[in-house]
Amino acid sequence: MNNEAFRRQLRPYPQYQRFDIYSAWPEGNYRRNSGSIRVEKRSSNGLALTGTYEASKQEDDYSGPYGVQDFYHRRNEWSLTAYNVPHRLSRSYAYELPIGSKKALLAYGDWRRYLVDGWSISGMTTLLSGEPIALRPQFNNTGGLVDALRVNIVPGVGAQVAKPSPDLWFNPAAFDNPSNFALGDGPRTHPTLRNPGNQAHDLSVTKRIVIDTERALEVQATGFNFVNGANWADPDPVIGPASAPNVNAGRIIGSRGGRVIQVGLRLSF
Repeated sequence: MNNEAFRRQLRPYPQYQRFDIYSAWPEGNYRRNSGSIRVEKRSSNGLALTGTYEASKQEDDYSGPYGVQDFYHRRNEWSLTAYNVPHRLSRSYAYELPIGSKKALLAYGDWRRYLVDGWSISGMTTLLSGEPIALRPQFNNTGGLVDALRVNIVPGVGAQVAKPSPDLWFNPAAFDNPSNFALGDGPRTHPTLRNPGNQAHDLSVTKRIVIDTERALEVQATGFNFVNGANWADPDPVIGPASAPNVNAGRIIGSRGGRVIQVGLRLSF
């Protein structure tokens, strides 16, 4: 036995690691194009501002909410990603109010400074455009062969309405329930129909009370959606056949959101 063969014999067997990926495997295609801009004002005179805007477009052939209709023709599944938000705008701010001792206004030096010192406000506003509407038929007449059945497109009928409102967000007459044992020819997510957008406005008011050089007490009141503006719920995406239509298709029933006030107390030492 030569030296090389002897070294190979002494060399330990290679160690293999097994990875449990929960029965998942890479499947599908995905593409995202986006651009963003950020504007920031660093803190000066007690004021700091930050604003961010992002525009994006996401497409794939696998995302929900219902799944894939035809696994044998994946090109037909290519559409907007179900959770794609094409426009996102947010801004945040923090401001130490110019009142109290060593400030421009109400610079009291007596007991009143305990009332006016240490006030600040901060908040965040977020505006989001709606996600694509994913339509689905009211009846799945495939005998259980297809789980994620899609709707049919009615030729010559527009899906948009002149003035979208909760009474009618889109035109359900532009779609139809597929016939028995037939696949839908509509997209997985509609290319132009969007759910209502969302907005959130949060505001915090903080009072900082200095106890001594090492300790301070903060009292904070936060109003989530402090303007108490409601966001519309998503329209009903279920499309029935002409013989048994879904009377609520395209309608918005209800809203979500409401003002929530939270009060907190924090001791720093």
